[in-house]
Amino acid sequence: MGSGNKMADLTYKEFMEDVRRRLAKLSVDDFKHIFLNKASEVHPAKRHEFLAQLNPPQMTEYVSVLDCETIMAEIADFAKRVVDGEYCDGWGWDNDYHEERDWGDESWSEEMDDFFLDARELLIGEETKLAEEAYRQLFDTLELGQEPGHLPGDPDSTNMLEADLDEQVALFCRAVYLNASSEARPDSVFEAINDYGYFAHKVTLKKIIGALDTPLPGFDAFLSAWIELLSEQNQGKTGELLREAIMLQGGVAAISSLARQYPEQYPKAYLDWLSALDPADTKSALEVAREGLSNIPRDYIIRAQVAQAIAQIGEQLGDRQLKLEGYRERFISDPSVNHLLDLYLTAFENGTFEAIRELSEQRIGELQGKSRSDYNSERNTAYVTDGIVAQTLLLGGRYERVFELCQGQDSLGWSFGDNSKPLLITFLLTVLAGEGKYSKLIGKYWEYVIRRNTFYTSQDYVKKYQKAVGLLKDNIQLTGEQKVFYLKWCLAEVGQRVDAIVSNQYRGSYDKAAELLVAMAETLANREGKQAGLALIEKYRNKYPRHIAFKNEINRAVRESGLTE
Repeated sequence: MGSGNKMADLTYKEFMEDVRRRLAKLSVDDFKHIFLNKASEVHPAKRHEFLAQLNPPQMTEYVSVLDCETIMAEIADFAKRVVDGEYCDGWGWDNDYHEERDWGDESWSEEMDDFFLDARELLIGEETKLAEEAYRQLFDTLELGQEPGHLPGDPDSTNMLEADLDEQVALFCRAVYLNASSEARPDSVFEAINDYGYFAHKVTLKKIIGALDTPLPGFDAFLSAWIELLSEQNQGKTGELLREAIMLQGGVAAISSLARQYPEQYPKAYLDWLSALDPADTKSALEVAREGLSNIPRDYIIRAQVAQAIAQIGEQLGDRQLKLEGYRERFISDPSVNHLLDLYLTAFENGTFEAIRELSEQRIGELQGKSRSDYNSERNTAYVTDGIVAQTLLLGGRYERVFELCQGQDSLGWSFGDNSKPLLITFLLTVLAGEGKYSKLIGKYWEYVIRRNTFYTSQDYVKKYQKAVGLLKDNIQLTGEQKVFYLKWCLAEVGQRVDAIVSNQYRGSYDKAAELLVAMAETLANREGKQAGLALIEKYRNKYPRHIAFKNEINRAVRESGLTE
């Protein structure tokens, strides 16, 4: 099944306009060539169907072929069958989805896809009231998927549909628009979006306009009233609709005026303004972005996207100072590991690492204890987790302060949360191992730690992190006494981690416990010789002689490391 919320690349209106433009350029021979190529690709079972499409169209009224009464009766009957649970056989666990779901006849999704097409045909056939009624009944029926006993299949019922729900919601809103009086249209469309807009990725006026290729009557008057209505709302999602409407009505001049007058209320207007500029006009883009940084409150996360524009211009022009400016302001407004890496790496390039490190540490100090305000996506404010604090300190070379953060933290819960121990321990293993021969499991576990708790799991992100750590390690010189202290601490912490997992029989973590143990053994082997590493492994084999699954994981990790070769 397809995803019910997949995004269309073009609206129907844009698609049809492009089709007409292209057709106007074609000759008769071009048409014949296109159809012959299409004919050669037709499946044998579809050849009669294809030939039927080449018959001259019948000159009949389009609306006359719509059996409206039958369509509405079939939709009502379908809705009743769903309500009565006729498609469901039961409720239970699904190993593929890793959650419970309804089981039964999943053909409901094919029926609903067909009914969405019928509702669209009603709208095209100017049966606007019936179209609105059909859409409401279909959306209400789809909502039943949120409760057990109605729509079997994917726990998210929208994923069962091939229909593009973005377009279907837009068509529904269009029907509502056409059915309402001119005075009631803004309120009616707004209510429709609030009722069913969550089925779509984003409801926009552009999508409602473009859902069909016929103009909306009285649109200019509606647009002015729509802007007035949205300006009076205090809901987060109305900002997107308001900015879109202002852009449609007044273009760049109007959106720039909104940005300047209301930077705290509508900071995304600066992003709209930047998007509307000529991509080649970097001078104007730089001026707008810097103005945005000055006017948008420093703590607004959205400000980081404005700063990103400066960094991109710096990248485009090969200007490292511009890159640093953009990355600095981006981190200030939205501290994340990915943003930190770009900032630190650029600071290294510019020879200003120490100053940037001080600024970054000062910023996370300002934000500690503040929580994210998620009441409005446009006005979310910056915050930091304990994990970001630890990453900022470690990547700045402040490993002693990260060590302080580790005190009192648990030996479990490393896969999630903000426990600093896996970060510091694995970092220290890479430092203590030096350029030794054994490093496969150290490298593997280090990559695992880099990827944990982040959305940036691409290989490029890992390489960027490793590059930053490489530059950091070049500037770290541990004394002999420090090396002995941290080696002893790592040994103790790794032992506690292994004991906590194995003694409590957390089988799902045996692989990570074994890999961490062997990474520790590799570090010992590089420092004190191969036998020291193998002795550590043997110690834990003997400590847990009855835990066969754990011993198997140890054997696998040892083979992977090459310690026994």
